[in-house]
Amino acid sequence: MAFDQNGYNAYYAVGTFGTDESREAENVARKRSFYLDLDCEPDNPKKFPDQSTALQELRRFCKVMKLPKPITVDSGRGIHVYWPLDEDVTLAEWTPIAERLKAKCKEHGFKADPAVTSDAARILRMPGTHNHKDNPPKRVRVLGMEAVAPIPFDKFAELMGDDPIPVPKKFTPISGSSAVMDALMGNREHYFKDIMLKTAKGKGCMQLAYIYRNQETMSEPMWRAGLSIAKHCVDADNAATKISQQHPEFTPDEMFNKMDRIKGPYLCATFDEYNEGVCNNCPLWGKIKSPIVLGSRTREASEADNVVEIAPSPKAEPAAQPEIYVIPTYPRPYFRGANGGIYIRTEDADGDTIDKCIYHNDLYIVRRVTDGDADALVFRLHLPKDGVREFTVPQISVTSKDEFRKAIGAKGVTAFGKNLEELMAYTIRWIEELQHQGAADIARTQFGWADDKCGSFILGDREIFSDHIDFNPASTKTAGLFATLTPKGTLDGWKENAEFFNKPGMELYQFALCASFGSVLMHSSPMHGGLLHMFSKDSGLGKTTAMFMALSVWGRPMGLLLKERDTMNHRMNRAEVYKNILFATDEITNMRPLAASDMTYAITEGMQRGRMEGGANQERVRGYEWKFLALSTGNMSLVEKITLAKAAPKAEAQRVLEARVDKFFDGSGDKAMTDDFSKKVPLHYGHAGVVFVQHYMRNMESITALEEKVRRTVDEKCNLASSNRFWSEYITKTMTAAIIAKKIGLVNYDTAAMFKFAINLVKYNQGVTEDMTTSSSQILADFFAEHNGNLLIIKSNGDVDGIESLIIPEMNPRTKLVARYESDTKKAFILLKPFKKWCLEQQIDYSSCITDLVKNKGATKRKMRITKGTNLRLPPVDVVEVDFELDVEGDDEANT
Repeated sequence: MAFDQNGYNAYYAVGTFGTDESREAENVARKRSFYLDLDCEPDNPKKFPDQSTALQELRRFCKVMKLPKPITVDSGRGIHVYWPLDEDVTLAEWTPIAERLKAKCKEHGFKADPAVTSDAARILRMPGTHNHKDNPPKRVRVLGMEAVAPIPFDKFAELMGDDPIPVPKKFTPISGSSAVMDALMGNREHYFKDIMLKTAKGKGCMQLAYIYRNQETMSEPMWRAGLSIAKHCVDADNAATKISQQHPEFTPDEMFNKMDRIKGPYLCATFDEYNEGVCNNCPLWGKIKSPIVLGSRTREASEADNVVEIAPSPKAEPAAQPEIYVIPTYPRPYFRGANGGIYIRTEDADGDTIDKCIYHNDLYIVRRVTDGDADALVFRLHLPKDGVREFTVPQISVTSKDEFRKAIGAKGVTAFGKNLEELMAYTIRWIEELQHQGAADIARTQFGWADDKCGSFILGDREIFSDHIDFNPASTKTAGLFATLTPKGTLDGWKENAEFFNKPGMELYQFALCASFGSVLMHSSPMHGGLLHMFSKDSGLGKTTAMFMALSVWGRPMGLLLKERDTMNHRMNRAEVYKNILFATDEITNMRPLAASDMTYAITEGMQRGRMEGGANQERVRGYEWKFLALSTGNMSLVEKITLAKAAPKAEAQRVLEARVDKFFDGSGDKAMTDDFSKKVPLHYGHAGVVFVQHYMRNMESITALEEKVRRTVDEKCNLASSNRFWSEYITKTMTAAIIAKKIGLVNYDTAAMFKFAINLVKYNQGVTEDMTTSSSQILADFFAEHNGNLLIIKSNGDVDGIESLIIPEMNPRTKLVARYESDTKKAFILLKPFKKWCLEQQIDYSSCITDLVKNKGATKRKMRITKGTNLRLPPVDVVEVDFELDVEGDDEANT
């Protein structure tokens, strides 16, 4: 009351504010009443002539609306009306009902001040004080002595009706509004001069003309409304002065103070509330929301505006740097706003320029690609919170609204109706522009090195260069693996996993992991592939986990791993797509021997097998070559498995390095540790390979020199020949990669111990292949062993006076006859045809075998009657005669 006693007007806020920092409506936290301000002024048609009339009209209004009796306060000049609530309500709940109350007043001709009714931050006079605008001051007092009961909020809302009443909102830049609107407004600049020029032509705002012409008698709300438009124009100071300088309360300080309290340009609906009867005749009523748009100009992006810096993702590595994007100039009539977004510039019937935003974010096409017979478009989308996305859309989808909506919607662009049509037209304009600029790029169908010069490396949706990473659009062949090659976790997390193998005795696991890095060095090799097979009769020795760690260099291990159940065609399709990425197959134990042989050859030959088109006499496209290192695991030796189908698979053995896996961990404590490690492996992947290939691209010459030095050392230490070239390449590439990976901090393994392990591994495999050398005597022994039931065993017979004597055979063939063995002369007569067939089935060189028999065993080729001495008189046939010791004694059954 001290303010009142000192001659000051005293007010109180009719809302509870969230903080003490602001008395703006946005800071109102709770409301507990609805209220009206009934101004009284004789001869003013917009106000009540006196308080008595105001109270009389209030009673009429309450009766019509069935409202309970309110609290009424004599404000000194008018009447304040309150309906107290029995509970606090939020601003969001209160505002729509207050707007309905205001609308009902207007509907029933009740002249309550519309600026007060829905103003949540309103202050009203305190009962018990005085209105000092009059002399002497008039007392502010509550009228009547009856207590007024609070009304439930729901009841008051029900009395206001259920019809939806629009709630006018003021646009608030930056804070308090949507981010989309902030971005759009950031591209706009407004000129008050333009608004007034349009007004002079009859195409502007008559409310602003009214404010300008009637400054001396202008109400404070209307003056403030005019200032809300001026404030947000480029020529704000001059415009505000022009519409204010004749106002009775004008001073520069008062004007600027008002402008400082205004947050955004007022809406047309607000102007209409403050000054009725003007907007109804406006041709733009209902077409625009605020007069501010009449002075709007779109700021077109400059070259500097088109250079955009994107901060690293919160999930990125700590050392990650911001990415710089240079946004291309959009094809006309489209252009980019200074703060982003797609606009189209046209002219109306009067020749006035019209700028329209068709999408609020930056979206543009960076290139066209051809994937087989179909073209695709590579889009780049800038999202305010999600960063930059690049994605591929089939060009044919632009011809269908539904397909185009789905294609762009899946990537974060939401559009429908007219807006969708506008985006389609924009896209078509881009296609036309790019078609004139040049031919479409060819979509990558393989990962690995993009060209022979190793200028870039393709890994999923990334094209990795020595100093940056670009987007790589999907092709039909590669699209399915993009998610698998998307990084997860962190590089440091991957390094911690790799350190698990850094223990003496785990050199095989270290070697397998480094083979993944070594695979990318195979591009310079004359060989197309090399295979390391890890086997053990027991499971649980970490073979698969080692393979998972090797694959985690590039992506999600389970998605990259091949399984025994996969078909050969599937394996080879993957091999072609991987190209230079490690190729890994788990658990081939159940693979058939011939399939294992086929896989070994296929991996190391580097190209898919030739096939014909189904239903057409035409070759299929064979595909492209690959050059990589491969890993496989199983419970038995791969070479031994192949021996089940081939007598001496030495050729396959020379293409495979085999390593027997020994048990390293034991005990429950070790199991807990290995189980924990196995859980961590799938959490971090797809990072290390990028670091490795970028280092390789920057240091290719020195690494090539290192590789040659490693190769010479390997070949000398192991005394390798050209037949051992696959082993040499595998060891050389893997050990070179291990040295590089350690140098750049990816692993911390003892490369000297790894090298010693690798040399011993080669020597072990040399011993295995040397044991496979098969003599012609061994070949004969194997042949007779397999055909022991198909031999004619008989003593030789002499002719007496040209008459052939009959001899009882010691053993007759049971099914077919393949050879004759004379037990007394120890000579074998082998039919050439069945022997040749058997050799081919065993993949034994038949010609070399016959030559060896002739050279080293004194064998001869001749014709003879192989059934000589028996009742079966067959004509002479081609045989090879050779001395051979076959033990037939004691075989009673054979002698019967």
